[in-house]
Amino acid sequence: MSLPPGFLDELRARSSLTQVVGRKVIWDPRKSNQGKGDMWAPCPFHQEKSASFHVDDKQGFYYCFGCHAKGDAITFIRETENTSFMEAVEILAGEVGMPMPARDPVAQQKSDKRTELAKVTEAAVRFFRMSLAQASGGAARAYLDQRGMSEATRDRFEIGYAPNGNALLAHLKANGVSEEMAIEAGVAAKPDDGRGAYDFYRDRIIFPIRDARGRAISFGGRSMDPNARAKYLNGPERLLFDKGAALYNHGGARTACGKGQTLVVAEGYMDVIALSEAGFEATVAPLGTAVTERQLQLMWRMHPEPVIALDGDKAGLRAAMRVIDLAMPLLEAGKSLRFAIMPEGKDPDDLIKAEGRAGMRAVLMAAVPMVTLLWQRETEGKVFDSPERRASLDKALRDAITPIKDRSIKRHYGEILKDMRFELFQSKRTQSELDQGGDPFEMAPDFAAPPPPSYDAGYTGMDQGGSDMGYDDRYADAPSGSGQGNGRAGRDGAGGKRNTDFEARPKREWDPKTKSFKLPAVPVPSTKSSVIASSDDSYMDFLREAVILATALRNPSVILEFDARLEALHPANAEHASLLHALLTHADETDPQTLWDKVLSDCGKPALDRLMAHPHVQIASQVQRPDVEMAQMCLTEELAKLKARRGYSTELSDGILDMVSADDENVTWRLAQAAEARNRATKAEAEDRAEYDIGANGAEMKRDERRALDDLIARISKGKGAQGGAE
Repeated sequence: MSLPPGFLDELRARSSLTQVVGRKVIWDPRKSNQGKGDMWAPCPFHQEKSASFHVDDKQGFYYCFGCHAKGDAITFIRETENTSFMEAVEILAGEVGMPMPARDPVAQQKSDKRTELAKVTEAAVRFFRMSLAQASGGAARAYLDQRGMSEATRDRFEIGYAPNGNALLAHLKANGVSEEMAIEAGVAAKPDDGRGAYDFYRDRIIFPIRDARGRAISFGGRSMDPNARAKYLNGPERLLFDKGAALYNHGGARTACGKGQTLVVAEGYMDVIALSEAGFEATVAPLGTAVTERQLQLMWRMHPEPVIALDGDKAGLRAAMRVIDLAMPLLEAGKSLRFAIMPEGKDPDDLIKAEGRAGMRAVLMAAVPMVTLLWQRETEGKVFDSPERRASLDKALRDAITPIKDRSIKRHYGEILKDMRFELFQSKRTQSELDQGGDPFEMAPDFAAPPPPSYDAGYTGMDQGGSDMGYDDRYADAPSGSGQGNGRAGRDGAGGKRNTDFEARPKREWDPKTKSFKLPAVPVPSTKSSVIASSDDSYMDFLREAVILATALRNPSVILEFDARLEALHPANAEHASLLHALLTHADETDPQTLWDKVLSDCGKPALDRLMAHPHVQIASQVQRPDVEMAQMCLTEELAKLKARRGYSTELSDGILDMVSADDENVTWRLAQAAEARNRATKAEAEDRAEYDIGANGAEMKRDERRALDDLIARISKGKGAQGGAE
């Protein structure tokens, strides 16, 4: 049903998220502030002991720093009580005393019909399970025993058996279910030639398919006859079942994802069951078709980066490539896929039987990102020994990432693909070419941008001319075809033309020591490729976060003093977020070694090693030799710089949008204030690095010379003042 405008806003305004969440959690009194609506508790979506689940009652949102669950009161009810959106709205409206709007009669009729059909499918589940236990199900039980499926597993997944004949249809009729309802539920079918209805599933092992709410919406059947036309058969699409919008084991996988497991996507029912029994309970499978857009959205609602586990054969790889093409237009920040390809000739069930849980875990841990599989598709088995073939690769890669809508993601894809391309062709470049700065005939394309416009054929700038040999280039050859001659003859007066545009050409300074012109400063390759020179502001933020975390880790007594500002840090890097959470969780520890051991236990040795290996961390004195006073000064300065820069970026983004929509002087004032705050915060850092000051006329002046000039002016002014006083 549709809700009237403003209904949900009124519902959220009346409800208290603290009260809704409070039924499921126990608040942490040390971290919570009920007066401000700032509440903390262990997360109800995954098992933990620390209070990482944060509720902001004023904003009406919750967020878990451990499993990253987030949402509002309606989302919380949906996730914890396994309800649909409308059911969650009804529950919340009943709690705050808001009457639900009148239902649409057509929608109400459909809802009632679904309820009746669900009763039919539940009756079919019971019949199939009963048939498996009877004599008619002996062969099916023997097959399941051969596959190693235990009795407990059969009960957990409600495995059944559909006998031959029309036994189910007769059973349903005996219990008051009409033939039409059985057909609508998808458990019976009727041929077009006018014959009577018959059971849709016959002589098949049955796998009930349930939706996220737990309702049986259809079935999958595995034939016992090896000569059957379809080895696996899914139910027909009906009002209750849409195979493109459903996943096998949806409810169980969602619960496991809430406990922190990574979502795994397998190909079939038996793979899901085998993975779940091996401990990978957050596993789903599409229903006999290629993954659809709606199924991808369902997966991303459970986990931001599902792992697609496909068979290690050509069909599995083709399926992976189809998923990549489908996912490209849907990618967003925090929503992606990884791919775990099984060993050739094996599926997850085979691998678990052969190598156990450890073997399967190793394959899942080695899952590669989409960009790696995309590169493999475009390059594997191909030779790029000509410009035309290389250009073909460039076009294929550019076309592959064109559907990505998010500009930032597209840019990162382009950068990674460009690096891969360089590595592919690097072995074909001679060392002399590399020493001279690269191959002049090979331009690395920017895959994230459209092809560059063609250059003007008449352009005769320095980039098109000859090489720089160190002479005074205020005299330059005239362009060919200009009527002034060409080559060095132009320099010697035989048709040469002097270039009198001195201001447009770089000037060279005479060095009396070497008795030669000073060459202009040119960045060397090592400088251009350094971390600082090639980084943007986001990487500088990353380095500042590392120094802040390392400082707090080595000087634990300052954490409680800065806990509010540390909680507002919101690191963009997941590993930094995990370290910050561990530091805040153990903020009451004052012994550095004890804190180190607890953070090590929470985050692991690799995370700590990477943190302490940063060059900026290694040169920080308060990290190498803990000093409370120095740590306080460092945290104060670095947190202020980080806050100011991020505040400026936010204001700039918002300001651009505001300026597009309205002409408001307040926007300019906001941007100016944000810029001033950023400049104040970073002024000390800039002064440490600067050698020159900028005068009022824009000219550079050495700092020590300027101070000497200021002192001289001050003495002259003081002398004049004294003379004036004597007169």
